[in-house]
Amino acid sequence: AFTLIPALLLVAIAAPLAVASAAAQDTGITTRVQFLHAGTDLGEVELFINGDNELDEFGYGDQSDWIELDPGSVQVTLTVDRAGINYAIFDAVYPVPAGNDYFAVITDDLLITGVFETESVVLQGSRVQIVHASVDTPPVTVVASGENVDLATQLGFARTSEPTPLPSGTYDMEVTLAETGETALTVPGVVIEDSKSYVLVLTGEPGSEDEPLAGVLLETDLVEDAAATPGS
Repeated sequence: AFTLIPALLLVAIAAPLAVASAAAQDTGITTRVQFLHAGTDLGEVELFINGDNELDEFGYGDQSDWIELDPGSVQVTLTVDRAGINYAIFDAVYPVPAGNDYFAVITDDLLITGVFETESVVLQGSRVQIVHASVDTPPVTVVASGENVDLATQLGFARTSEPTPLPSGTYDMEVTLAETGETALTVPGVVIEDSKSYVLVLTGEPGSEDEPLAGVLLETDLVEDAAATPGS
């Protein structure tokens, strides 16, 4: 069954969609979300926010554009087309604090929601989080080659790692099974730029030819710390 696990990251890291309110626009505060479809068995879905159809024919591997949110309580509904009838497979109301960038990953079992960590880092570099969205993959460890930075340790399905600072550069992300150390996936040539917040989502199904294990990178900008800006 498709169910919600609400405590995936923070208390208020929902990722519903809506049109930004006039108040949010007047204050210059932007609140927005990006969706990724990682449900290998769901097929195409439709996504409704407060009853409005925001995404249609949204299939596995699809990644939405940024969509602005209306802060507050927002209802998110997912439906699938079965024999010409749209069935709701998920329906929940989320609290959405203003001013954050959110991500939402659709899986076969649940909706994984989270907030991009956008606090600036010392020196050049970015922040990286790992989201385990592959239902049939056991807990994993993820390491950025070269720097040998541990990005996630024993990360199980539906879990999101803590954000880890990572210097800018190009990395091969090595995903191994936490219990055996066996390599499950290598994501080569991941480019990490300065002043970004990245979320690497583990998707797909082990051994599948159609939807093999893969890493999908989501990103947004870090918020510059004005106190650390020269001349400020």
